[in-house]
Amino acid sequence: MNVKDKKGVDVSSNNGKVDFGKIKAAGYDFVMIRCGFGENISEQDDTFWEENVRKAEAANMPWGAYFYSYACSEASAKSELEHVLRLLKGKRPTLPVALDMEDADGYHQRHGGWNYQNVDRVCRIFLEGISKAGYFPMLYTGFEEIENYISQEVVKKYDMWFAHWAHSCGYTGDNLGMWQYGGETNVIESNSIDGVGVIDKNRCYRDYPTVIKAGGFNGWDGESKPAPDGLTAAQAMSGARNLVGKDEDPDHCDIMV
Repeated sequence: MNVKDKKGVDVSSNNGKVDFGKIKAAGYDFVMIRCGFGENISEQDDTFWEENVRKAEAANMPWGAYFYSYACSEASAKSELEHVLRLLKGKRPTLPVALDMEDADGYHQRHGGWNYQNVDRVCRIFLEGISKAGYFPMLYTGFEEIENYISQEVVKKYDMWFAHWAHSCGYTGDNLGMWQYGGETNVIESNSIDGVGVIDKNRCYRDYPTVIKAGGFNGWDGESKPAPDGLTAAQAMSGARNLVGKDEDPDHCDIMV
């Protein structure tokens, strides 16, 4: 399924049991699923991860994974990488594997990890590790992080899933892959789906299933056909990209855990 210019959702255990049929019937065609958070212990696996993957595949919905980081050290970042790779074993997502980098509950701040040195280091360790393991990496974050805590080298290197709950996405870099345009606050449409409840909503700007399968990422064997729009998988992964800027009023950004 081509997900370019399509709408989708992201889910975690915070959403409880989700009816993927109702999501799809409401016009949302893909899903990003939280697999876990924090260091590599089973208690920090998302309790609905396996169920949500099964449901997405049964509904024929392209899906990707995201992982919420709490790492405040190099050792913790490496453990988080091991965590997500364990959870991905045996699975073949057709959307990227995203690092969720934010400080939604203040954990990083309380434990001395909410600073440029640590945040940038964690992003590098995690995203480089995901790439080396053969998965298609993506960075989920917002304005505060890209302006204060993450180097432009990292920001431009990986596909961006940008959280900006506004009428339009203020991030205009050419590596914009997804835009999370609403969650609890949604100024474009309802913040909920009938029979599902309040849910984060996203728009996708690339045909990731084709890019990922053609490039042999995420456990797929690879195909000879090029990615759409002249964008090869290698270019999507490592091409130099420019961050054009942001709009003057960033409005609201997400808290996604």
